[in-house]
Amino acid sequence: MEWKDIDWDNHLISVKRTSAWTKEKGIYTDTPKTNSSLRIIKVPDVIIEKLRDFRKMQNDYKDSIGSKWIENDRLFNKINGEPMGLRSPYKFYEKFCKRTGLRFVNIHSFRHFNASIMILKGVDVKTVQACLGHNDATTTLKIYAHSFRKAQAMAMDSVADCILGTDNTDGQKFR
Repeated sequence: MEWKDIDWDNHLISVKRTSAWTKEKGIYTDTPKTNSSLRIIKVPDVIIEKLRDFRKMQNDYKDSIGSKWIENDRLFNKINGEPMGLRSPYKFYEKFCKRTGLRFVNIHSFRHFNASIMILKGVDVKTVQACLGHNDATTTLKIYAHSFRKAQAMAMDSVADCILGTDNTDGQKFR
């Protein structure tokens, strides 16, 4: 991701590039694997604020090391500004978990967690599909069928609670 991919005013992030590596080229920027992977994601205010803070921190650091910084527009870099290795975030996260005693969960699981939370919160499958960059909803349904089943069960429990009068927030029974 590059800083130019962020629309600060409208709180949007464009997903239009990915990092790749080959022996010949080293680390380089490429396009995502499918057209549906190209997408624009609306992000909450708090994320934009954190990104602003991070950008300021990065700029302050660049100023402090001067000409040692290798200029690029990427958000995440090595300490000298070079593009970080593709496994660097994974290695950092793994060490962080060991140091802090947190249970290690594969980084890709965060994507599944994100999708599952959207589904359980009632986000429709087409929106989840678009956020994940899947070509079609069938892919999303196949991968996250368990979450959709759980969301359906929760929806039916809500109906039952309403009918049986077991889930009333205002003290009134449903009649």
